[in-house]
Amino acid sequence: MTQVSTKTEQPSFTASVDDRIVEWFVKDKDEIIKRLVNKGFERRDVIERARELGLSEQFLKKCSHGNPDVAMRVCLGCSERFLSVGVQNRLCPRCRNRS
Repeated sequence: MTQVSTKTEQPSFTASVDDRIVEWFVKDKDEIIKRLVNKGFERRDVIERARELGLSEQFLKKCSHGNPDVAMRVCLGCSERFLSVGVQNRLCPRCRNRS
């Protein structure tokens, strides 16, 4: 007799999921967590992913003051995706710090 696994496979974080996390964390953190949990993600994994993307409390406070156009963008220097605070911000921190 074979065992049947009852545990469902958790969805993975893709670029589009990351974009939604960034967009909604700035607007309504609780709403995006609820939506992603309903899609099969674990709450703690969503929060950890937000931290990995750079969505700290300090960053969110900074965004709330000027309501910049926060989004994941592709760095013009290295082509890596990074958390950007506006359309003028096109270099990731690593490339921006190179002299």
